[in-house]
Formats: sequence, C-alpha cells, structure tokens
Amino acid sequence: MTGLDTDTIAAIATARGNGPVGIIRLSGPDSLSIAQTLSESELSPRYAHYRSFLGDEGQTIDSGLAIYFPGPNSFTGEDVVEIQGHGGHVVLHTLLSRCIDLGARQARPGEFSERSFINGKIDLIQAEAIADLIAAETEIAAKLASASLSGAFSSLVTDLSYQLNELRALTEASIDFPEEDIDVLERHSVESRLRDCNATIERLLNDVAASQKKTQHYLAVLIGAPNAGKSSLLNALAREDVAIVTNVPGTTRDTLKQSIKAGDIVLDLVDTAGIRQSDDVIEQEGVKRAKLSSQAADLVLHIIDDNEPQEITSEWLPESAINIQVRNKIDISGKQAGIVPTQDGDRCVAISAKNGDGIDALLRVVEESLLIQGTQNSQFSARQRHVDALSEAHDALSESLLAFEHHNAAELLAEDLKRVQSAIDSLTGQVASDDILGLIFSSFCIGK
Repeated sequence: MTGLDTDTIAAIATARGNGPVGIIRLSGPDSLSIAQTLSESELSPRYAHYRSFLGDEGQTIDSGLAIYFPGPNSFTGEDVVEIQGHGGHVVLHTLLSRCIDLGARQARPGEFSERSFINGKIDLIQAEAIADLIAAETEIAAKLASASLSGAFSSLVTDLSYQLNELRALTEASIDFPEEDIDVLERHSVESRLRDCNATIERLLNDVAASQKKTQHYLAVLIGAPNAGKSSLLNALAREDVAIVTNVPGTTRDTLKQSIKAGDIVLDLVDTAGIRQSDDVIEQEGVKRAKLSSQAADLVLHIIDDNEPQEITSEWLPESAINIQVRNKIDISGKQAGIVPTQDGDRCVAISAKNGDGIDALLRVVEESLLIQGTQNSQFSARQRHVDALSEAHDALSESLLAFEHHNAAELLAEDLKRVQSAIDSLTGQVASDDILGLIFSSFCIGK
C-alpha cells in the first residue's frame, strides 16, 4: 500500500457489545460514494448530516449521522466517512455488510492507523501511542500515551536523528577529502558532538525504561512461612475470595495470580506455597515454584505472622526486587495498623488481612515504592521496542567512538553511524520493515 492509491476499507469503530451509539468508519477513494449510496443523499465535507441508511431494496436499516472528511485532511489522509447509528450489535453488522456490498472490504486490525502512518499523518511512535491510550488501565498510563500521541517523544527522536545525520555528512565529507580528514572532524568537533549525542541517547533510554515501567503490569509475589496469611492477603487485596484459606499449613500448593490496581499502577499478584522443608512431593514443587516466582518479581511482599514470627532467609528476597515486610494478624497481636518504623529503614507495614486494617497503607507503600523507581520525569509512553532500539544505538555508538579513539578511521566511523541512525530512525518508522509494521499494527483493534 502506498500513498492514497488504495482500496476502500470499512470497520466497526466502537467497542463490541450493545450501546446507545455505534460507528462505522470508511476510508479510501470510494468512501464518499459508498456513504452517499447508503444514505441516498449528497454529503458536504465536515458537516453532520442526519440521514436514514438504506439496504439494497430501499429498506431502512438505521438512521443517524454521516460525516465526510475529505483527504488529505483526515485521520488516515484519505477520504474518510463516519456513519454514526445506534449501537446494537445486529444493526452495526448489517450496516457494515451493506458497506462491503457497495465496494468496501473489511479492514484489518489497525489498518486505519497504519494508513495514517503510511500517508504521513502520524509516525510510528504516535501510532503505537494510539493503541497504548486505548489500552491504558491507569490515569498515568493514559497521560503518558497522550503525550506520545501529541509528539513529545517523536520530537526528541527527530532532533536526535537530525544531529546524527549532520555528523554523518561531516564524517563522510572527510572521507572524500582524505588529506583533510582529521582537520574536518576536529574543526567541526565531530567526536565531541557524537559523545553528546550518545549522552542524549543514554538519557532517553533511561527515560524510556522508566516510562515503560510506569505503564506496564508489575509482578508482585507473596512469600512467607506456611499459615502466615498470604492467601488471606491476596483475597483482601483482590477484594474477593480468589484463594482457598484454611487453618491447615500448606494449603496453597501452586502459584495463583490475580491482577489488582494500586493507585496509578497495576499489579499482578502471585500467591505462593508456604516456605518450609517438607517430604510431600507436591508441596516441594510448590516451594520450588515460589522461589522461581520471587526471582522474577518486581516486588516481594514478605508476609510474617506477627504473633509467631517465622522470617524466611534472604535467598527468597532477591536484591533486584523491592522487598516490603508485611506483619499480618495484628487483630490478634494488638499492634497498630499502618507503616512500622524500622532501624534499618526497610519498608514494613502492619496489617490484618482478616479484617482489612492496614490494607490501604500497604497499597500506598507499594505504589510509592514502585513509582519511585528510575527517573520521575517520564513524559511519554514507551514500549520494549523503543528500549531495544535505543540500546542498540547506544551500544553501537559507544563501540564506534572507542574504536575511533584508537584508529582514527573515518571510514569505519561513517559506517558505524549508519547503524546508529538506522536504529534511531526505526523508532519513528523512517526505517521499518514490513514485518515490524505488521507486528505492530496487528495488535490494534479492528476499526482503529
């Protein structure tokens, strides 16, 4: 697909299920003619027309609004028409079928956004931000995705690409005039400016990694001795009985996962088997899985019975994860609920999973502990693809500058800079393979 020379696509652009309003979106050269046949009327640009939408025998399918957005001043850059009718599942599919009968075809997932990208209305970062904004589960995730959609991330990448391109030109110019190669590079401070670019890439990489952390699910694992109250805490945090709770130690044999929100973050909570020595083969496997889960965790909640403290050894509390000690069963011990001061400064919260005391304080500590990771100035949403591309650029430029220090070979530097700029340009899609585009847009919902 290139430019505006495409077929016409159609899709339902509203969420599945019945609702008060539903939208059919058309994009492509035949959008206007299809919509005008559907409504048996002329449509003026950017005007909401109230019309009846008719079937092939003139019967009324539905009535509502038809709005025509002529290209290139539309979301996709093509002629676009939106048909707004009632949101019933049957009526929307009937309208869509009628549009297809009139010459459109069913859009692929993300094809409207893909056409917007191909026609230069948005870049690849902005296209991904659309999907991230739709999928946002927290206010902060929506805020960061909106910033990316507005171009906050793209403008930084574009400026960096421009600087690299300029420095590449100077480096390659020195190759064309070998008797002046060192002079050209020194006169324009190319090496120093490239080091500045690498520092910018490193800062951007840190920002992107922090942004990604703030918009993804965190893995939180509940670890502790048998009967410390891990399953009770899981139920209290989930606000439903998702785990079996008994007075028998070792009730939990396998891992159990439940997603919850804690303020501006989403946690995947994992309940695990109680940590102890056992001859039971099934319980041994449960303990093994508990250890594997804790090693992969972003956060470990170390649950301790405040009446019979049985702390587990440090091997279960990985240094790579945030560790919070949770003193449970204070309804029996009489300890006051809330944050507990400790001599070593470790995070500790006293709770009763049984009656809910201290649960809100625990959630606040969890949220603050996770959000404080990395930079606090995240300004846009990010994906693993962005982290990988920036890491590739940073590593390549670091190696290239080190080699240049030893060999002063402008030819090698110029070749390496092509790789660096290619990695940077892949972020916005200036350099992107069909496989990458297909992978990105296939994850979008149909109609977007």
